[in-house]
Amino acid sequence: MGLPGPRLRHHPRDRAPAPRRVARARLVSGFAEYQPGVARQTVDVQVRPGELRDLDACAELIVSRTHGSAAERRERLVADLADPDKYISVAVVGDEVVGYGGVIRHELKPDDPPTTAPTGYYLIGLIVSPDWRRHGIGELLMRDRIRWTAERADAVYSFVNQANGAILDLNKRFRFTEVTRDFIFPGAPLKPGTCVLLRADLTDQ
Repeated sequence: MGLPGPRLRHHPRDRAPAPRRVARARLVSGFAEYQPGVARQTVDVQVRPGELRDLDACAELIVSRTHGSAAERRERLVADLADPDKYISVAVVGDEVVGYGGVIRHELKPDDPPTTAPTGYYLIGLIVSPDWRRHGIGELLMRDRIRWTAERADAVYSFVNQANGAILDLNKRFRFTEVTRDFIFPGAPLKPGTCVLLRADLTDQ
């Protein structure tokens, strides 16, 4: 069964027209307001592996959600770029990076608590610039990261805040199913009961 795909035109060599200005989404619990009935707008967008030149913009996108230092975040992204077990996916309109998503490999250690998330590849940090939401960019970043992971593993994991309805729905469209809500992930400050661990089988991808 094939993955769903947004109806977008892809002309990476063309300069994209100026975006149609849309109102910034009201934030709910730190996430964009979930509006499943809002129609997508067509835009020319390229999704590709991240490069060194993209990392300043990626860092700014990330700290717009997590706060902290963009310079420190960029240093971490530089290390990620060189790590074969990590992947950076970017969405570009014209010369502007408008979306970011990552993949990391987590390895369960013998002394980890029993509720620690299992070994595997994890989708992390899907972020789209507020001015470019409702264009299906998140779905394209999702597809690209799953493509990369499917070349290396039979399954992929994700953990999502239960308040983030848009990302939960996106994961369901890519056939992610719930594993548990009682888990921890090393290095991630997850509040108990706020996130759900999801898994998607990639053997048919």
